[in-house]
Amino acid sequence: MKMSNSNMEKMLQAVGGKLGMSSEELKDALNKGDMSSIMARMDPKGAKKFKDAVNNPEVADVLKNSPEMAEFMKNMKDI
Repeated sequence: MKMSNSNMEKMLQAVGGKLGMSSEELKDALNKGDMSSIMARMDPKGAKKFKDAVNNPEVADVLKNSPEMAEFMKNMKDI
């Protein structure tokens, strides 16, 4: 299922708002792979869960090979 640019922007605004960053700041961090700036804005418990998930080789492998993640990253570059 392809996400429209409008829906992608709404999602970035919602997530960015929860993190206290603009959608553009969030998009830039995601495009650069700079998770530290995102994690620094998360509550410590959420940041630890996120870090544990990303550092799990099985989760990382699923994300790298996921068609949905590829679509998400393509959409990030298109908006």
